[in-house]
Amino acid sequence: MKKNLLQIIITGIVCLTLLTTIQPVSAYSNEIKNKDGTLQPNQDVEDTGIIGPNWYNKPTGYAQLVSWYQALEALYPEYLEVFKANELYDTGIATGGYDLYYVRITNETLGFHKPEVLFLGNPHGDETVGTIGMFWFTDWLMRMAFTDEPCPDYSKDWLRWLIDNREIYLEVSHNPYGFDHKVREDSNGWDLNREADMDGPGRPTGGIWASVNGKTLHAFVDNHTIRVGVDFHGGARMLLYAWGSTHSSINGISPITGHSYTYAPPDFFFLDASSLRLGDYIGDYGGDLNQNDIGTTPGTVGYIVQGGIGEWAYGADIAKNPVEDPWVVGNYPGAGILWLSPEMSTTKNPAQSTFGNDTTAKFGAEVRRVILHQTDLAQPSVLWQYGTIENNSHVLPDKSVPLVWQVNGSLVVDHTSIQWGTNPDPIHHPEYVTTDHDEHQGDYYGGTGWDDANNGDTQGITYSENITISSLGEYYFVAKSQVDQIYANVLRPDVYGNHPYLRLLKERTNDSYYEELQGSDGIETITGQTWWYSPVIHVTVTVNNQAPEKPAKPSGQVSGNITAEYTYSTTSTDSDGNQVYYLWDWGDGTQSTWLGPFSSGAVVSAQKSWSKKGNYLIKVKAKDNSGAESAWSDPLPVTMPTITSTQMRVLFAQFLHHLSELFQKHLK
Repeated sequence: MKKNLLQIIITGIVCLTLLTTIQPVSAYSNEIKNKDGTLQPNQDVEDTGIIGPNWYNKPTGYAQLVSWYQALEALYPEYLEVFKANELYDTGIATGGYDLYYVRITNETLGFHKPEVLFLGNPHGDETVGTIGMFWFTDWLMRMAFTDEPCPDYSKDWLRWLIDNREIYLEVSHNPYGFDHKVREDSNGWDLNREADMDGPGRPTGGIWASVNGKTLHAFVDNHTIRVGVDFHGGARMLLYAWGSTHSSINGISPITGHSYTYAPPDFFFLDASSLRLGDYIGDYGGDLNQNDIGTTPGTVGYIVQGGIGEWAYGADIAKNPVEDPWVVGNYPGAGILWLSPEMSTTKNPAQSTFGNDTTAKFGAEVRRVILHQTDLAQPSVLWQYGTIENNSHVLPDKSVPLVWQVNGSLVVDHTSIQWGTNPDPIHHPEYVTTDHDEHQGDYYGGTGWDDANNGDTQGITYSENITISSLGEYYFVAKSQVDQIYANVLRPDVYGNHPYLRLLKERTNDSYYEELQGSDGIETITGQTWWYSPVIHVTVTVNNQAPEKPAKPSGQVSGNITAEYTYSTTSTDSDGNQVYYLWDWGDGTQSTWLGPFSSGAVVSAQKSWSKKGNYLIKVKAKDNSGAESAWSDPLPVTMPTITSTQMRVLFAQFLHHLSELFQKHLK
């Protein structure tokens, strides 16, 4: 009996020890195969494996999905609004008794009339990836932009910039009935992607814009100057754009891949290049996207689409594009949109396990990437990057003024440089201009922050200048860029005329372009400009530069194990507003390099592990970008014992062995 008791005690201790080594089980799912010409299943059987944590769940139906958006609206009321578009435009109730909810994401405190983008959830109700992914994008964007959750793949500043400088509209679902009942058509049996006024209606429909869903959509579009639009689909793995059934004799050859397409639109070159870049950026979870899966609808899918939403949204402004008049009954001033129809998944309604989460890149991440890429593309931007001197900084004479910038919202950078001088308006009154970066002028692609984007990675091109100034005074700097000028040239001008259909191309390639539209948010205007500018940076060159304040005493772990890595934090303020660098002394004879720059007053961190037992004093000093150094901080004492976790396990095993021997002797 005593022996059995001893064995139970020892076994229990060993089991408890082993429990500490068990790792969590990862989520898994069957990978979606590439299309092979066979019909795909309409719905996956749900995985029985473990899903989570914080998985992108599927809602039970349209009502729950709307309630999720409304919960986000309550959390972020200044940035997110959920509204009934059918009530706003007085179009009635959709068959089946549905209100049609739209969502607007923008920083409302900065007003409206920003570049607008529109994303539609599932015109075909049983194609669910986009509809569900749009919500999880919204949830992710709010958390990443406005909470302290880590965001390793994107700059939080850039995400907030998007919210400040775009109006992102989401139609929760273009087909709520189909979404609830997992069918393609609405409750009338109509295909809601065949009733648009472009060579329509197709079949089966009740006529052009017969549904409340369609009436609401075209009212919304004609009340806004949408630059970019997307309607999500499923059942294949493709990226599709106009045309769907018209201009069958017009051929376009991609200057990037050499692939040839029929039914080619006037802005074929821009649609081709932007879609190929997006195809690389989306990733391959749902299958590869290349020139064989990206293109005009008939040339890629293999059949024509009459009355398609994308073709209408692109080309149905016949006042501007009279060549389209034979296929359009009305006139739609809101058209002129860069519209893309992504077929996200070969299975129309895939299992919940295929959506992933913030860190597991599956369909949720792919929808997120579509929205981010297309939202950015709505308008060119020139933004300062990490390493740029802070606005209103003070520097000493002959000290470098570092300037780092990136050009986005475009496909190719034709020219970019720095203009600067003593005039507070360096845009219109520069005294100096740096070297022009024009290596991509005339190309179809290159020079942007999206260059070589792949599988969610956006490590693109940045530009930098270091300007040294000897004379004291006030100086002002701006980065400028010209982009996408090659896309002013349309395909087959003998057929389509000499000007692009896309309003986003007219805006960036034609200084004389002007558009005005009376919309539900007031008068919307777009004024063409071929040069784009960063915010202005002001720098004072002075001999009275002050060093940063002595950094705060470091905070962090004061005891621990050798070889383990620990994080320590501090902060310092520079009275001149300069950026701050930090040098850490770890008390073991080693120091870090100068880390930074960081904004004045920001809390900064560094990591350290020690290899030997001892007592150490950690201290840190700061310097500004003129080289003025602070005093050392007060030290933080830390103690690192010699016993590592491995050594502890050895000692514990020895203890168990000796304990067993003692028990055996006692039993004898």
